[in-house]
Amino acid sequence: MSLVAFNTQQLAPVDAQRYLQILERSLRSARLNNSFPDRRRLSGTVKALQRAFEHEIYDQLYLDSRVGLPNMASFTRVVTDQEMAADSLSRMSDRAELERRRDEAPVFARMADKHDYYSWLVDQELAPVDLHRVLLRRHDPSSGSASFRIELTKLDGSGLYMHLTIELTQVASAWRRKVVDLDQDGESAAANEAFRTLIYRCAALDAESLFIRLHGIEGVTVERVARGVIGPLLFRLPTAAGGVATTIEPEGHLGRLWQHWLAGDGASASGPEVLATFASDVAAGDIREEKSNDPLGPLLSSVIEDKERRRYEAMRERYPFKVFKDRKFVATRGLKGLVKVLGDAAGTRNLVYDLRLPRG
Repeated sequence: MSLVAFNTQQLAPVDAQRYLQILERSLRSARLNNSFPDRRRLSGTVKALQRAFEHEIYDQLYLDSRVGLPNMASFTRVVTDQEMAADSLSRMSDRAELERRRDEAPVFARMADKHDYYSWLVDQELAPVDLHRVLLRRHDPSSGSASFRIELTKLDGSGLYMHLTIELTQVASAWRRKVVDLDQDGESAAANEAFRTLIYRCAALDAESLFIRLHGIEGVTVERVARGVIGPLLFRLPTAAGGVATTIEPEGHLGRLWQHWLAGDGASASGPEVLATFASDVAAGDIREEKSNDPLGPLLSSVIEDKERRRYEAMRERYPFKVFKDRKFVATRGLKGLVKVLGDAAGTRNLVYDLRLPRG
């Protein structure tokens, strides 16, 4: 495994199948709630990739070298396959005929495998790389105000896979400059282009920063901002060629600890080792205690520069809210010590779910 492009590494087919098995087990072990991207649809994409390798449709898997997750190319190639599946099947010979002629020439075997893959894929639910929804929560025609729930699921530019939820109310005085358009039936809504652009651009911000940013929009009252983020996933995987594949370019404090581990305990590890992280944070007025239980994500109040503190405190007084951050981990035995080092340094107590991998 090596870097093949900027922030991109690849795995060969046998190693890719082993990696995808690890990813699927990590997602299942994390017990994700609905503040995270839909695990069922994400598992659908992982299974689609597994099928593609089993049927020799693909000859490499691309990962984001910073976070150890499948990159945009890997997400979109199965979505594209699904969009093409019905048309491809209509142009193929009958499945039974292809199977009957499988031994005549390699081309018939490949076509039979593709037929199986497309037939299975056509009805699968896959993870979106970019899904934006606006849901109407309440509408008061007499005052002209309306409350909305905005949801965004996306593969972020950072390589992380995230789900963002925003609950806000748009008041009557701002309808002429509204950020969400309510249809004439008063039952459906859509964000305008400028607001959609703002949400996309700011999705990588933590919930508190985004909460403050959105309160700068005239006529909008933000009630809750919540994020659920999948990744990074750090892995050390013995390869079929006799080498070792790892997450190559993890960033920040976790990345430095990872490189230290690889040079120490990781150098003598014999089997696969995995550390997957799942972060959540919420900013809202109904949170009882402000706290960060995320060893990689301190509260904004603890890191904000002095020159910005007065403006920050004024905003907090004007729009009272609290913040809660958390991060849980899925880890094999050899990497639980790294989680302890993280937690001890930050003073956090984090859930760590066991990841048991089959031998071989």
